[in-house]
Amino acid sequence: MSRLLATALTGLTLLTSLVLTSAAAHAADFPFTLIRANVSGAAKCIGPRNGDTTDGTPIVLMDCNQPWHGTGRDGSVRGFGGKCFSLAANHPVPTPLGTPLVLRDCTSPVSGDQQWTFAAVHPGGLDGLWSLRNAASFRCANLANGSTATGTPLVMQDCGFHLDQQWFLPDLPPTYGFNWDDGTT
Repeated sequence: MSRLLATALTGLTLLTSLVLTSAAAHAADFPFTLIRANVSGAAKCIGPRNGDTTDGTPIVLMDCNQPWHGTGRDGSVRGFGGKCFSLAANHPVPTPLGTPLVLRDCTSPVSGDQQWTFAAVHPGGLDGLWSLRNAASFRCANLANGSTATGTPLVMQDCGFHLDQQWFLPDLPPTYGFNWDDGTT
């Protein structure tokens, strides 16, 4: 009986390690990319203020040095050791206009305030321009007050494909594991 139990436990341990290794490898299959603002004269990208990784750190317009990626399955946008692009904690539903975007630990499973879709500004998305729409609020990431100054926070606004809601990716979103809507269906 103890030999059977030992064999079963060994098998279970091996199976668990295969599943965990497979999940980690799947997330690592996606390359990182910069998410660049598409506003005139702003060669800037988005990332956490001052590179801070503390939960609740505002997502702001900054120099292009913060890579992001997705997992290909949960709609999250991840960077800084797996932390997620999120709506500010304790936001009411529906999400009010002007709700800030922050960096924080990813929930498991990923909650709606951490699920994002890159929606094509022009059908097909071949020009690389996307709005970043939140699954819970159906609102889009927007530069506060349309400012292009370094440190400008990102906030939620109604989606309208305005320049201050357009983000550039060098390739189609699924390349990086992001959810996407190419606008053709």
